[in-house]
Amino acid sequence: MKTDAFEKQAPRLRAIALKASANAGADGDTAEDIAQETVIRLWQMRDDPRLSNPDGYAALIARHLTLNHLRRVQPLAIDERQCADQTSPSPLDIMIQREQEQWLLRHISHLPPTLHAVLHMRQVEQRGNDQIAALLGIKETSVKTLLARARRQLLEQIRQQREREKR
Repeated sequence: MKTDAFEKQAPRLRAIALKASANAGADGDTAEDIAQETVIRLWQMRDDPRLSNPDGYAALIARHLTLNHLRRVQPLAIDERQCADQTSPSPLDIMIQREQEQWLLRHISHLPPTLHAVLHMRQVEQRGNDQIAALLGIKETSVKTLLARARRQLLEQIRQQREREKR
């Protein structure tokens, strides 16, 4: 292929390479780099008689360059997962959290029935104040008051527990 013919085809070949690279999984900037590299390689092959179908070669080269790039980048994703595993809670932290949850559930169950019901609907069932009011047949302001009362009682029990632990 002559230089003039290649220069006329280069924008089309670049577009083909860009599309092939993006379809193979490259992000925008990487696909641009790979398309540029593809055009350079095609330029180096311009006198090769096997380059009878430059469009097919552009797509093939771009796809292979993209796959090679993704193989090089892949170990980073594995390292990120390993880092995430290192930040997971320790068995001791999990055990402490479970004990705290059990303590809290035990104390919630000892609340007066109305306070227990309102707090359970709000925290466990994730219901809104309007839904709780409708279910219990009370006003929304009453729901807010009952929630505050229940939380205040639990907070007081938590404070008492911490004082006992300090002794």
